[in-house]
Amino acid sequence: MIAHGSSMKVMFKRQSLSHSKVLLACLLALMVAGLTGTPPVAADQHADITASMEGVAPLRNLLARVQAGYPGQVLEVELEREKYGRNELWIYEVKLLTQRGSVLKLEYDAVSLELLEIKGKADN
Repeated sequence: MIAHGSSMKVMFKRQSLSHSKVLLACLLALMVAGLTGTPPVAADQHADITASMEGVAPLRNLLARVQAGYPGQVLEVELEREKYGRNELWIYEVKLLTQRGSVLKLEYDAVSLELLEIKGKADN
């Protein structure tokens, strides 16, 4: 009888522990959800950024242009707003591993897809 009672206590403790873990997981999920909500000021900034990105060429068009001029493997693409001359432009920065193993950094105007700068040694 005592063994049965202690067995029950162990089972109860395991159920409580499991319940606690579930409760903790739910609380963490709610906290993360609350932290990732967009505050009103950030939402306004997001709308401004989105409006200023109008006309930015799709990524697939950029990748087609890169592959046509520079065969290799694209390692990374970044889209950034940068000062270029007297203007601010959306710039696609592409890191490319060439077929010969060198790394190129290519910068394109994100609207016209005009190549603006090449850093590194291109395969010839």
